[in-house]
Amino acid sequence: MLRRSGFHYEDLQRYGLNNPALSQAEREGAEIDIKYAGYIQRQQNQIEQIARAAHRPLPADLDYMAIATLSKESREKLSKVKPLTIGQAARTGGVNPADINALLIYLELRDRLATPVAVEK
Repeated sequence: MLRRSGFHYEDLQRYGLNNPALSQAEREGAEIDIKYAGYIQRQQNQIEQIARAAHRPLPADLDYMAIATLSKESREKLSKVKPLTIGQAARTGGVNPADINALLIYLELRDRLATPVAVEK
């Protein structure tokens, strides 16, 4: 119920589902944890994905300016720095995790399109 927009911990009292032993701070903390658990988990998954790909090399000829899914700031920073790996790109100032995720997706699609598909005879 707490995941619903507009529903708060105090509303649980009407249904007898609250815990009166919790302090105000604990109630607020529980509500925040429950409401944002999905966002936090998604961010954690992105961090883990970036950590697994940290040593993945980046092509030297990669044109960051052509990757429309990157923010303008990230395209400029990555074009200037020319990182050798995903890890270096992730540590570049002005490049956020969402941009690294977009870069990983771009590289994956680029690799798939470059790989010839085997045709059965």
